[in-house]
Amino acid sequence: MGTGAMDRQGGAGGTGGHRGKATARRRWWMLAGVVVLGLVLWAVYPMAGASGSGNDGTPAGAGSSAGDTTGAAGTGHDGQPGGEAAADYTIYPAGTGSEGQKALPEGQQLARYRVENGVKVFELTALPVKWSVGDKEYEAWTFNGTVPGPQIRVKEGDRVRIIVKNQLPEPTVVHWHGLAVPNKMDGVPMVTQDPIPPGGQFVYEFVAQPAGTHMYHTHHNTMKQKGMGLYGTFIVEPKDPEPWKYDADYSLMISDGQLGYVINGKSFPHTARAHQDEGGRDGPRPVDQHRRPGPPHAPARCGLHHHRQGRPAPAPTHEGQHPGHDAGRHL
Repeated sequence: MGTGAMDRQGGAGGTGGHRGKATARRRWWMLAGVVVLGLVLWAVYPMAGASGSGNDGTPAGAGSSAGDTTGAAGTGHDGQPGGEAAADYTIYPAGTGSEGQKALPEGQQLARYRVENGVKVFELTALPVKWSVGDKEYEAWTFNGTVPGPQIRVKEGDRVRIIVKNQLPEPTVVHWHGLAVPNKMDGVPMVTQDPIPPGGQFVYEFVAQPAGTHMYHTHHNTMKQKGMGLYGTFIVEPKDPEPWKYDADYSLMISDGQLGYVINGKSFPHTARAHQDEGGRDGPRPVDQHRRPGPPHAPARCGLHHHRQGRPAPAPTHEGQHPGHDAGRHL
């Protein structure tokens, strides 16, 4: 082959390589542009795609969403973007939606449920209420009218279905913190599901696992909604007996959002008191929703920590070692 032919062949190969690199770069920039556009749409107009018809092939009773506004709270639900609350909406009395729930001594309530074909069915309604933290009253955004929302308590391996209804003036979702759930049930808006619009509902269904102290909370407009009270505890009791014994079991949800620094929705000295007999062994479950850096000033810091991040630890740690910012189990 002559030198000229070789030069022409090399030039053709070089041109093809440059052309391939240019095409790859164009594809990369196109993909980046789509991602940026999606993020902008999510931030500027979070209601986009949130009509929630539920007619997307999802089986009924698992992730269906209803978009009509029948029974919606207030009058301002006319398609206003979810980042801002409607100007005119109803604020209900505290406890609205909590009828029939059992009061727990630490100041929470136990969520009621019914059993349908072996599935434990819970209902949570997100709605605004007038909430007293003890010496002050605030507008709180709640599940079933209380801060925190009712405690969901099930056994490891139970199949649960949770019907979430939205009576807030803006969209919301529910994330199941610490629980191993299918991706489509994870409650991440515009990623695993559309936000639940005002007046709509979404049905979450999964098997409760692993055992431990977990929580549920909003995952939409989070700094506002969670700070106003949209959270609750989710306790999964182990199938097998725990290797230690205790006389009392109670949960403490800690938050420092728009309601101030509260434990189970109340500020000191209006928090519920835990009574312990001399020599008794209590099992508090502190669950932290605080937003400031550093560990919370939890009242249950004595004894041994047997759980870390809500799950059994390999070995107990002493009181000076913080068990993790999300959830702990103390003895």
